[in-house]
Amino acid sequence: MKHIVGLGALVLWLSTAGCDVITPPYTRSITTDTTSQGSGIVRYRKVLIEEFTGAQCTNCPIGHRKLADLARVFGDSIVIVSIHAGDFARPDARKGYPDDFRTPAGEELNSRFRVFAYPAAVINRTQIDGTSYVIGVQNWGSALNTQLRTQTPFAISTYSSCDTLRNTLTVNITIELMADVSYPVNIGYYVIEDSIVAPQLDNGTYVADYVHRHVLRDAPLGAYGQALISTTATAGTTFERTYTYDLSQTTWDRRHLEVVVFLARPEPEYTIIQCDGRHVELVQK
Repeated sequence: MKHIVGLGALVLWLSTAGCDVITPPYTRSITTDTTSQGSGIVRYRKVLIEEFTGAQCTNCPIGHRKLADLARVFGDSIVIVSIHAGDFARPDARKGYPDDFRTPAGEELNSRFRVFAYPAAVINRTQIDGTSYVIGVQNWGSALNTQLRTQTPFAISTYSSCDTLRNTLTVNITIELMADVSYPVNIGYYVIEDSIVAPQLDNGTYVADYVHRHVLRDAPLGAYGQALISTTATAGTTFERTYTYDLSQTTWDRRHLEVVVFLARPEPEYTIIQCDGRHVELVQK
């Protein structure tokens, strides 16, 4: 299904792109997470922002730059995933866009959340008005600020390593319950490649060496994850999960790999309850 937006709606969508006001207090947002790989557990809530974009989307770099600004404000309290999906993400070598960054999970989320104009984002997979998950770029900062003020019952620690000899990615996750949970929860993770140099249309200009950040490469447990808690769990419960991912058939730059882990309500609610994003450590075993 093609996502088409009228000119008037698109103008309204983008007209206030630079007008987002982020009001203090910033709570944890200006405190850098100093938890080193695998050495500690994050007990405050992090917020997942899933940006929908495409190389042939001329307005999407507005969103890319907005995310860079928000990362400077909110630091490690936010976790960014850039999802290339929809018509603007279709490769077209004849026009100079040979790269295909689409994924099955990205296309699923793009369709499920009914992304109709780009750039757009879904923040913690939370509905903003009781009907829509999609947030225009002008409101990303205020939505993030709102989500950071909420609590989570989950503390999380993640550590990911890439064995460069065996071409395997290993993801280790520890989860502690800080309060009772009386609803089902899924666990999922994304494999991300950062700093990919590839063409991008930017405000009508073809940029051959554009740097694409936080690009979703795969969601091994699916777009919505797999069951972690089926019904209930009590405070003090600890979960440990280890996942192994085969990188042998990929050409991704191992130096720029990241893993994003998320805990979420299963569909049809979708809400992200906790997340964490870390760079992948390169090892040789």
